Amino acid sequence: MKNLLIGFLIILAFIGGYFFSQKYNFKVESKNPPVVSPTISPTVSPTIKQEILVGNDADEHGCKGSAGYSWCEQKQKCLRVFEEKCEASSQEDIKTIIKNLLVEIHGQSANDLTITVSKQEGDYAKGGASAQDGGGMWLATKHDGKWTIVWEGNGVPDCQHIKSFNFPADMLTNVCN
Repeated sequence: MKNLLIGFLIILAFIGGYFFSQKYNFKVESKNPPVVSPTISPTVSPTIKQEILVGNDADEHGCKGSAGYSWCEQKQKCLRVFEEKCEASSQEDIKTIIKNLLVEIHGQSANDLTITVSKQEGDYAKGGASAQDGGGMWLATKHDGKWTIVWEGNGVPDCQHIKSFNFPADMLTNVCN
């Protein structure tokens, strides 16, 4: 019984010591305060505290550089170049570019469009855009590495305007004769 009481007192002493040390901060401090020259007085300049928010670095296209995104002019979207190359070479890329351009023109409702490419020759492309309630045709050209929709819709196009872009003649068949 005596050993049990001694063990209990030792445990109680450790627990008491722990709580006592948490309440009082035992720091060893120098008894000599630092010497400050009376001719030099520290000044505190007012500074503007600027809060830096992670992900608050979107560029003019909405691409977040801190997340690795940058604007790809050829694809007309934000992308990570280490995941996806910034090259518009296949018809699938042209479809994405045309869809993004139509969204830019008509708003988010154009996201529901299905884009088809019927012909692509170099810097010229022709195709259609369709949705549940209808669709239309489009003509696009690339100038200085950037695709632009020259005409899109269902009506009679301004052939003089379209021809000023020097589309290949076979691309304008059934559009501008």
